[in-house]
Amino acid sequence: MQAETTVTENARKEVRDVWYEAGTVWYVDKDDFIRATQLKPDEGTPELPEGRVRVQLETDGSVHDVSEYEVEKCNPPELDLCEDLSDLQSVNECGVLHTLTSRAKANLPLTHAGPNLVNFWPPLQTHSKSRRGESVWDAPPALAALVKRVYMSMVGTRRDHSVCALGRSGTGKTTACQAFTHALIKQAGTAGDNMSVERVQAMFTILRSFGCVSSKHSDASSRFAMVFSLDFNHAGQAATLMLDKWKVCQKIQGESNFLVFSQMLAGLSTEMRIELQLHQLSEFNSFGIVHPTKVEEKQRASIAFTKLLSAMETLGFSPGEQKAIWHVLAGIYHLGAAGACKVGRRQFMNFDSAQMASSVLGCEGDDLHTAVFKHHLRQLLQRATGGSRERSGAAESEEGQMPAQCLDGMAAGLYEELFTAIVSLINRALSSQQLMLASVMVVDTPGLRNPRHSAEERGASWSEFCHNYLQERLLEHYHSHTFTHTLERYAQEKVHVEFECPETSPAEVVSAIDQPPPQVHTDEDPRGLLWVLDEEMVTPASCENRAVERVCHYYSDMGKKHTERLPAMRQCEQLMQCEVKHLMGSDPVRYDLAGWFSLIQNNPSALNAICLGVVKAMFTPRISLPPLCRALGGLEGGSQRSLQRNGTIRKTFSGGMAAIRRHSQCIAVKLQADALINLIRRARPVFLQCVSAKTDNGSFDIPALRVQLHSTQILSALQLYRIGYSEHMTLGDFRCHFQALAPSVMKRYASVFVSHDERKAVEELLVELDVDKKSILVGASRVFMKRGVLCYLEQQREKQVTGWLVHLQAACLGHLARQKYRKLKVQQMAVSCLQRNLRALRVVSKWRWWKLFCRLRPLLDVNMDNERLRAKEDEISVLRRRLEKSEKERNELRQTADNLETKVTAVTSELSDERFRGDAVGQALDVERAERLRLSRENKDLQVRQKKSLEKCHRYKVTPSIPPHLAETELVMQLECCQTEMEFVCRRLKQTEEKLETERQTRQELDAKVRQHAETVTELKRHCRHLTSDLQDARVLTDSLQSRMHELDRKQRRFLRQLEMQLEQEYEEKQMVIHEKHDLEGLIATLCDQVGHRDFDVEKKLRRDLKRTHALLADAQLLLATMESSGQNLPNGSKDQIEHLHFQLEESEARRLEAESIQATLSQELDNNQAELENICKQKSVVDENLALLQQEKVDLLKRLEEDQEDLNELMKKHKALIAQSSSDIAQIRELQAELEEVKKQKQSLQEELQQCVSRVQFLESSTVGRSIVSKQEARVRDLENKLEFQRGQVKRFEVLVLRLRDSVVRLGEELEQSAQAEARERENARYYQQRVQDMRLEMEELSQAEQESSRRRMELEMKVEELSTVRQALQADLETSIRRIVDLQAALEEVESSDDSDTERGVKLNCTGGQNSRHTLGRGPNKINIY
Repeated sequence: MQAETTVTENARKEVRDVWYEAGTVWYVDKDDFIRATQLKPDEGTPELPEGRVRVQLETDGSVHDVSEYEVEKCNPPELDLCEDLSDLQSVNECGVLHTLTSRAKANLPLTHAGPNLVNFWPPLQTHSKSRRGESVWDAPPALAALVKRVYMSMVGTRRDHSVCALGRSGTGKTTACQAFTHALIKQAGTAGDNMSVERVQAMFTILRSFGCVSSKHSDASSRFAMVFSLDFNHAGQAATLMLDKWKVCQKIQGESNFLVFSQMLAGLSTEMRIELQLHQLSEFNSFGIVHPTKVEEKQRASIAFTKLLSAMETLGFSPGEQKAIWHVLAGIYHLGAAGACKVGRRQFMNFDSAQMASSVLGCEGDDLHTAVFKHHLRQLLQRATGGSRERSGAAESEEGQMPAQCLDGMAAGLYEELFTAIVSLINRALSSQQLMLASVMVVDTPGLRNPRHSAEERGASWSEFCHNYLQERLLEHYHSHTFTHTLERYAQEKVHVEFECPETSPAEVVSAIDQPPPQVHTDEDPRGLLWVLDEEMVTPASCENRAVERVCHYYSDMGKKHTERLPAMRQCEQLMQCEVKHLMGSDPVRYDLAGWFSLIQNNPSALNAICLGVVKAMFTPRISLPPLCRALGGLEGGSQRSLQRNGTIRKTFSGGMAAIRRHSQCIAVKLQADALINLIRRARPVFLQCVSAKTDNGSFDIPALRVQLHSTQILSALQLYRIGYSEHMTLGDFRCHFQALAPSVMKRYASVFVSHDERKAVEELLVELDVDKKSILVGASRVFMKRGVLCYLEQQREKQVTGWLVHLQAACLGHLARQKYRKLKVQQMAVSCLQRNLRALRVVSKWRWWKLFCRLRPLLDVNMDNERLRAKEDEISVLRRRLEKSEKERNELRQTADNLETKVTAVTSELSDERFRGDAVGQALDVERAERLRLSRENKDLQVRQKKSLEKCHRYKVTPSIPPHLAETELVMQLECCQTEMEFVCRRLKQTEEKLETERQTRQELDAKVRQHAETVTELKRHCRHLTSDLQDARVLTDSLQSRMHELDRKQRRFLRQLEMQLEQEYEEKQMVIHEKHDLEGLIATLCDQVGHRDFDVEKKLRRDLKRTHALLADAQLLLATMESSGQNLPNGSKDQIEHLHFQLEESEARRLEAESIQATLSQELDNNQAELENICKQKSVVDENLALLQQEKVDLLKRLEEDQEDLNELMKKHKALIAQSSSDIAQIRELQAELEEVKKQKQSLQEELQQCVSRVQFLESSTVGRSIVSKQEARVRDLENKLEFQRGQVKRFEVLVLRLRDSVVRLGEELEQSAQAEARERENARYYQQRVQDMRLEMEELSQAEQESSRRRMELEMKVEELSTVRQALQADLETSIRRIVDLQAALEEVESSDDSDTERGVKLNCTGGQNSRHTLGRGPNKINIY
């Protein structure tokens, strides 16, 4: 019995532990994600704890109980190669990773992620090397679709677009940008020779050689940022910034120098090597520029150099310019071979190489030595003007003047100027002066670099810090465009979307790097690392570690305020090193700040680089204009778009507080990033996220791929794209664009002269379109659409418009065919006319009169030629007068332009003077800031000393003092009192220690609770995100199903409507058949009735016709008899005359027919000429109206020019007033400086007094005095503190005054720059309208000539018409005579008919009896007539 119970219990246990498969899921592992099957318990099986699920892995079949957060939904297998990640059913991390890796394995590296694109680099299946830069990557279909979408959007909206590449270094950003540019040019085409695929490829080849290096990630890793603007469809412009100029002289393990050096050393010809003195290369080079040693490297470098030369020829580099480029590069190489050392003084290590460098650079050896090492005069001038940005004191003598640093500065300055000049030459070949429709800007920047990616243990350098900062700024722009601006637009338009913006953003890291200090600031105010480096660089006895400590102190305090977030920057254990949490903390980078002060201070050798021989001759056009920042390139160009872009950059560098310090290397980095973001801010962006996660063994590095995708928050972006309204248009644009789909709405709102209620019109249009209401929402001023709705409406519109275009094409083809038919008829008539005239010419060619006419005709032509010559001379005289008038106007305009240019030059010179003064003031402010920092530190030291003195005084109070004159009893009493006080203090101390211990325990308990609650909150957040993602996926699926149901419902209604119309049509056809049947039956009945009866009226009519015919025959017989009888009496000549008359009659008949046809053709030509004349008159009226409008615009422009001149005069007055005010401010500053010196003196005196007080306190400590002396000292200390606070208030007031003065100077510069831009814009508009007026004048002249020609042709046609009218009158007279004769014949016939009815009846009877074949003969002889 017990055995049976145990068996049943075991069976029951087996039954209870039953699990069934619930579906396929992803199990999220730390390093990978695995496909698994989720198991759910059957009935009777105990459930797992809450938050736990059971899965069975497909790899090994093992079963695991895991957390529900480690399991994610799996998409259907047919979506493994989905082209757009937003089309996935479940948008989660594992699903996105699986789709990307599946497409990469299928050689589909590009994947759409909503409006953006994800580029998986490198592709797995490549025929060449997978490293970037080996070959040009052809555009895949996804990229071609993106190019088409961007181009169509640009043409439709006439708005600038931008394409930004994001990602790490070595992920194929430059290759993707190059492929996008080529595909865009092929898609759009070009209108001129300036832009072509070959020229763009040549530009990329040159920039690759001069701006890329070879690294572990790539054979061509970019070390500069570029914005290439395609101005459609005429020109292009390349702007470069943040060039790593120190790369030319600094060596990093695993990286080469710029590629152009190895290419030049491997590919130069023998003659050029001898000229550049490179035929014997030195073994040592301090810059790391070496000749390729391997055969493959030599061959690859030589081929690249050949491509570089062909690219320069394609872009129009002259031989002299190419020669100058090679001279500069060879000079840099020889400088590296020369080296530098300090033996008593700074000098070159190898004098032979230095002499080669000077000869190649086209200068003397002493000049080169002076430019590299001797720049103390420049430093003295900078110190005299207060503009030195170098460190002073001991640091200057030890670090700032190192020989190697001077040599590196010269090489970096040479290469920076060379690179900027090459960009200018490229823009010269691609630029154009024509007006542009819109632009597409391709942004290619260096990727984020982390030494940890290459398994290196070093800290990142200054250049890597700058490029990583630029990547963070682009990520911040991506975040603001994708999330912030979108949600703000929804809130502004009152469109409800259930979405929460991500908590983290790149703004935290960006603020940690470039957050500017407030205008009135103290040392405790947080600021970015760039600003702190700039301040600490000019501070004496400071170092890089001090800057790291300050910044980390700022942001560690901010991290304490926000305990749930880690600080964006922290200080490392190593000296002078810090860690920045890049990519929102997912990819931290450790930076080594050692030696950064030597890189960010202004190197005088780099400034002297432009003054050398070949360099100065090559860069002369750039020397005339002071550069905003030496790292910027490509600010040339005279087109409208180029001027707008350059104006944006100049405004960035001339506005704000950072513009005053733009000559600082640190602040210049921030300003360059600001300029780049301002360039692409107003354009509609598209982002290319380039990722690389392929390992050496061919598999995928899933953690690295997760980090790269997390940088752009791709899951949140896809969710917002799916549930939000990704496409939007203004109300007016939507109505105008899609009203063709609703003819009723188009009829009501087609008038452009009446203002309509756009919202009402759009609502009516949506009702007519019958679109799902949830897929389209009407906001306050825009129409918002779900993804795919705009594409659907565009397809419907294309179908509608295609039908209209087909009908229009058919009408046009019919019109052209009729015109061609008329032309062929005219040609046929002309051919017949020519044939007839040739026959007539052949007849009359033997006449003597014709020969005489042929001899006299040339004499007549001479007279006609003379008349033509006179007419041409008159025209020439008229044209000469017009030419003189136009030259006079041109001279006047040129004189006006010269006057304006002189004024502009004067204003520019004044503006440059004012800028120089502003720079001087800014530099003085920098010196004042450094002095203020030093004083604040001294003030802090004094405060610390004061606190110490107060503590000592306090201890002096507590310490019992026994005066020597007191008695022994008093001493004993004081001792007892002190002992009791000590015991009381000890008890108090124990109590406080116990309280502190309890509070410490309480705090630990609270911290544990806080940590527990924080973990709970994070778990709840994860659960909430998980549920939100599932809910959004369900909502998207529901919306898609509802839209599908709505589409099916609409198709069904359309089918029911078509069926009803078909039934109605069939019913109408049936009724028509019945009516036709009734009509036919009635007709048959009437015909049957008519067959049985005889029609006497018809018989009578036939008899009458027969009588008339007999009478006509009798008249003809009589006429012939009379003619025969008269012919016998007449001579033979009369017969000839009759025949001649017959011939003339036939000819006249033919001429009449021909004249009628000619008349018809001439009347048609006359109608056409009249229509042409009407068209010409209409065109003339339109041209007159345009000319009047242009004249009005010219008058308006002149008025605006006058107003601008008045504004300019007012600005000049303001400028002069501001100059006077600035002089007074400078005087005030001097007074403030004098007051500051007095304050310093007072401070010194106070310090002396404080020292005296300290010595007094020390004396009091050693001696025994009364409490009154201590109270007096305390009062003295309070007085000193009050005075110190007063001095702080004075210093703050001085700072506020200085800031106000600086703001006034900056405001003055902005107003002057705006006035100059407005004047240039008005000058360009005036030139444009003058050109339009000249074109309209030429068109007027052509129209007047055409009008004269048409009037002449009209007169000729009128004369022909008069001649034909005379011929027509003669023919009409003949016709009237023939008509009268016919009338007489008819009267005779009627008389014959009424004369004898009985004879006629008898003749009819005889004819009837004779049969049908009988014949009667009337008359005799040859003119007899037979009647049958």
